[in-house]
Amino acid sequence: MRRLIAAVVVTALALTLGGCSMPAESRLDDFHAEADRLLADTVAVVPEDLIAQRAFSESEPRFGPTEGAAAPGDPAWWQAREDLNLIAETDASASAFDAVSGYLSQEGWSQSRVREVDGWVTEGFRKELDSGEWYIEVTWVPSAPGLAEILGVLVVSPQTVRGDAG
Repeated sequence: MRRLIAAVVVTALALTLGGCSMPAESRLDDFHAEADRLLADTVAVVPEDLIAQRAFSESEPRFGPTEGAAAPGDPAWWQAREDLNLIAETDASASAFDAVSGYLSQEGWSQSRVREVDGWVTEGFRKELDSGEWYIEVTWVPSAPGLAEILGVLVVSPQTVRGDAG
């Protein structure tokens, strides 16, 4: 009987202590799908007649700093991005930005100026969704000689853990 009680106590301790060190479940797969959806919905509001070319697109996990080898509990998030080359028309970038910012504001995203560098303007939009705070960054350029008419959209998920991602 003592052996049985000892075995139960050892098992209970192992489960309790082992459970403390287990990382949270990664949400990267969920965040991948949501980031791609948010990006597609946001870019879709840019009038097609303003788009000359879809210049660049990516959707990938990003991993935070680690100490030593990567571990399942390391910080991670999903990032999706698309850059559009717009038609060579004055204010094409501003018009595209107006469409995007109007849509995001209507959807409840809060807006703030992030930076202005060399004529490029970046606005940040934040919104709390079921899975946490999401961030959308929109870069555009007010028309000026020598600056291309562009629009860049970056979607960043809330932080999760790396899980088994490699």
